[in-house]
Amino acid sequence: MNYNSLNIVIIFILTCFQLNAQVFPHEGDKLSYRLIGFSFPAQPGAIKYNIDVAKGVFQSDSAFEKNITTSLTTTDNRIIAEVPSFGARYTWRVTFYTAGNTAGKGEFHHFAVKMTAEADTSMTRLRIIKGAQTYKDAYIFIDGNMALYDMKGNPVWFLPGTERAPKNAVAPRDIKVTPKGTITFFTGNRPFEINYNGAILWQYPHNEAVGLHHEFTRLSNGHYMGMVYKDLTGQVRPIIPDSIPQYVYDSSGFFRSKRYSSIIEVDENCHTVWEWSGLQYQNSSDLAMRRTVDCSPNDFDLHENSFFFDEKDKVIYLGIKNISRIVKIKYPEGNVLNTYGPLYKRGATRKENNLFCGQHSCKRSPEDYLYLFNNNSCNTSLPTIVKLQEPGPGENGLKKIWEYQCTVEKDGLSAVRNSRFVSGGSVTELPDQSLLVMMGLPYPKVFIVNNDKQVLWSAIPEKFDPISKKWIYTDQYRAYLIADRKELEQLIWNAEK
Repeated sequence: MNYNSLNIVIIFILTCFQLNAQVFPHEGDKLSYRLIGFSFPAQPGAIKYNIDVAKGVFQSDSAFEKNITTSLTTTDNRIIAEVPSFGARYTWRVTFYTAGNTAGKGEFHHFAVKMTAEADTSMTRLRIIKGAQTYKDAYIFIDGNMALYDMKGNPVWFLPGTERAPKNAVAPRDIKVTPKGTITFFTGNRPFEINYNGAILWQYPHNEAVGLHHEFTRLSNGHYMGMVYKDLTGQVRPIIPDSIPQYVYDSSGFFRSKRYSSIIEVDENCHTVWEWSGLQYQNSSDLAMRRTVDCSPNDFDLHENSFFFDEKDKVIYLGIKNISRIVKIKYPEGNVLNTYGPLYKRGATRKENNLFCGQHSCKRSPEDYLYLFNNNSCNTSLPTIVKLQEPGPGENGLKKIWEYQCTVEKDGLSAVRNSRFVSGGSVTELPDQSLLVMMGLPYPKVFIVNNDKQVLWSAIPEKFDPISKKWIYTDQYRAYLIADRKELEQLIWNAEK
């Protein structure tokens, strides 16, 4: 073989490799989703492409064409499409057309979509109560179900790995999409970042002593922010089930909570680059003046359960559940700008907060008001969603400007009778200023409500109990809505990276 012939062979091999590298799903892929980004090499002179997907494994035209379930046309060399079901194998092929209406057919490609209990609607479901209109094309992550659904309650993705997870595995929390088009979540006390295809992009080192909890966020600078439990002995404490924690007294008869949380920022290499100390806050704030006679057992664990970092204004809002408090912190200085909620005075009993109690999920809107999920856990009233206006300089009182009373469907009344909503609950503002709400335990209804207090969509996540042979509520923490098509496309195309 001469030099020119060898060059031609090398160029041909490289060209074929580059074309094959552009094909997705890859040959033999086993996917955890049926909402798929199909991509293929662009063909010179092609003005449109037709993508056909058949259910089954085929190598001949006649058998393939008899079983086509999905057929789409596009002018681009990639398109997002759904296949009918989980637990099935598929064959797909591209046909391209030129300006002269000449058709060319690509090769057959094969992949499978896996099945798991989270994707099996006979075992786990999102039961729709009120169908969507405004957000009918959106998709929603339900973290306790470990799945992504369309607004009709059909699962389209499940968290990879759940099909082989042990039965006692800790359910993931806080599944959400990052600005980078990736997915972050907790499992146990360990956060992960993955792409849509399930590849792990980043993870915090496993450490039984480190208790990252409740909230975990990827920042615009590529760093990550979360909360970590610590105690007064200097030892790092892992997540503990809700119970009465241990506590200690100081020489003056006032106590310091043994358990506290710090907010940390870590870089891509998991090195801590910034920290706000919860212990320093306890020792320097009004919390140092609490007396044991003023406190319930829960006050020994302040239970910081959410934070929101406003990167534009460089402030952090920290929600502290068991003392019904929100702390406004300047970043990166770390000084407390304001405290919302009742304050302690030496020798005086703390007053109750009449705006919220045992709250979750405090955030700041683009319109500069605070909003949160008010668990109302000081009594047996149903939770509310409240919007609050911050005070001016030198003031510390919030003003309630909007409130929505959560409701329970008739078939859920027995679940909430004489019960308190002490766990979970989330609220997130959507692009049109409507609110996505997850009610948490004991009644995990998820819904969208607008500023006129009209419910735009609602559903209840459930699983089938084979013993009682009934559908029961699944434990939930938060929900996240993909309302923007660009966000969905970025997430799906990242699966190929």
